[in-house]
Amino acid sequence: MGSEDVITALRRVPLFSRLTDEQLQWMAQHGRQLRFAAGSRVAIQGDRADGLSVILDGRTEWTRRVGEQDAPVATLGAGELFGELILFLNAPYPSTGVAATDVRLFRLEPATFWELLRVAPVLSRGLMELASQRQQPHETSSKQQPELLSAGQLTAGLAGELENPAASSRRSAARLRDTLRVVSARAMALGEHGLSPAQRMALLALPREAAERGRTSPLLEPVARAEREEALGTWLESRGVAEAWEAAPVLVASGLDVAWLESVSTRVGEALLGDVLGWLVAAVTCDVLLAEVERGTARVSTLAEAMKAYSFLDALPMQEGDLHEGLERTLSVLSHRLSDRITVERQYDRSLPPFTAEDGALEEVWTQLVLNALQALGERGGRLRLRTWAENGRAVVEVADDGPGIPKDLMPRVFEPFFSTRPHAAGLGLDVCRRIVERHGGELRVLSEPGGTRVQVRLPV
Repeated sequence: MGSEDVITALRRVPLFSRLTDEQLQWMAQHGRQLRFAAGSRVAIQGDRADGLSVILDGRTEWTRRVGEQDAPVATLGAGELFGELILFLNAPYPSTGVAATDVRLFRLEPATFWELLRVAPVLSRGLMELASQRQQPHETSSKQQPELLSAGQLTAGLAGELENPAASSRRSAARLRDTLRVVSARAMALGEHGLSPAQRMALLALPREAAERGRTSPLLEPVARAEREEALGTWLESRGVAEAWEAAPVLVASGLDVAWLESVSTRVGEALLGDVLGWLVAAVTCDVLLAEVERGTARVSTLAEAMKAYSFLDALPMQEGDLHEGLERTLSVLSHRLSDRITVERQYDRSLPPFTAEDGALEEVWTQLVLNALQALGERGGRLRLRTWAENGRAVVEVADDGPGIPKDLMPRVFEPFFSTRPHAAGLGLDVCRRIVERHGGELRVLSEPGGTRVQVRLPV
């Protein structure tokens, strides 16, 4: 078949009917024809994406291997396409295709496929719509494992979020390296004082005490935290501690207060106090940074485990946790996105009981909802509000922003896969959140109007 015949065949495909003659000519020149005899495989489940394929002649049948069974998925004939979904997701084939008759394909290799979207941008939306429509039969084709392809969706929706904890860990590790040098230098300065055995024992005990207080101290509300930082900063400054106001938030984050620092002064003496506090601040900073590295790397691991659990490939253990601690960990991981133009408000009902959930799964929900709110606020900034309360035997977690809101005509589509009000977004975040919440017996609601959006998660307690 010559290029003119290929163009004629492509023009019969509804998706390509909108292309110009020049664009169809480009496709014909950059693709290739493949022939498969009846009974041969045209694609194998688990193989890498090999391009966008158009069936010119013949019929193919598709099945997915579930356990020891092959579950029927779809039948595709002349004029239909396959491969677009896995190209968008950078995922392997979710099913195996077999030629039911002699089949002739026209295929664009992956690199050529992406170039086609540049040459013919009008195809982008059509291909995304086709991928979204095709997702539904893939999800419902097998009763034994109806959401196998969801692993690809979850990967697309959350892969970008892997960068948040990874970037946080990288930043903390870089700061940790510098801070360790400071700890070493200040320890050497202390050694020059000719410390007595009692003073050495007292110094060795300080980091352990600080770490224990950091582990056991309850979270402070914003006002209480600011007041403690003010008191600590003033106390440190009055004793000549360098960078007192930078050190105060670190000490407060570790559960330290003026009373404890007064006890340090009593144990080591006024003469050593300045050098001791300088060394202690650096040591506590190391602990804080190390904890951030641990949280970030653990979050990456948790994300991978959550993706496995979401696709039912492997069940995650259930674990009891505090909803508020999960929200605070999310804010910590996303702290680099909380610019001075963002005001974070917390309205927590601390009487809510602990909640049992798949380890780490709900934190991925909080991460996605907070990211959505921050993206809605954009460069102009605004208010991010986290609120919890009890309602009819359920715990409610609300993430709200005072951004522009979601247009009323788009509200019915907010859970639609591949749909987003933001350009270049994957459009899978809320769908991923909804599924995780429903897997825990809960419900997710989106309430929006001009001037703000509220997303509420209701969970049984």
